[in-house]
Amino acid sequence: MPKPIHCIVAVAQNGVIGREGRLPWHIPEDLEWFTDQTVGGVMIEGPACYQELGKALSGRGTVVVSRDEKKVFPGASRASNLESAIAEAEKLPWSGPTWITGGERIYAEGLAHCSKLYITRIHQDFLGDRTFPKDWQKTFTRLVWSKESRQADLSYTFEIWER
Repeated sequence: MPKPIHCIVAVAQNGVIGREGRLPWHIPEDLEWFTDQTVGGVMIEGPACYQELGKALSGRGTVVVSRDEKKVFPGASRASNLESAIAEAEKLPWSGPTWITGGERIYAEGLAHCSKLYITRIHQDFLGDRTFPKDWQKTFTRLVWSKESRQADLSYTFEIWER
């Protein structure tokens, strides 16, 4: 039986997910949420996401989608496209879900494969150059869990959506 595929993302009110290869905010609770959810699974991400983290995270597998065959990602596997990355994730010895973890292109292609969306909705606009697909709620129509939270003057909601 194939591993379930889930997506995890933090999105600003205006759809921004990144700026110049980095998150445009620092929310420790969201980073902890991301870590707790993805541990034991396999993360599929683009090269910019890998570089932002600076390494493959321990306690989970990592597959980087990159067309550059010469590029090496220490601690991670490399796949040339999303379909190959999903196949590679199935081979890795991690028992948890496969996670689509960004960036923009990986999310745009990966949402079609996901059964659940774990989204942190940040209730503020941010400047950025990368966005999350605006039509995600056409695919994920059932909110199954949510929790509101706040850090100083920044409020956000953790949500889990299903198809």
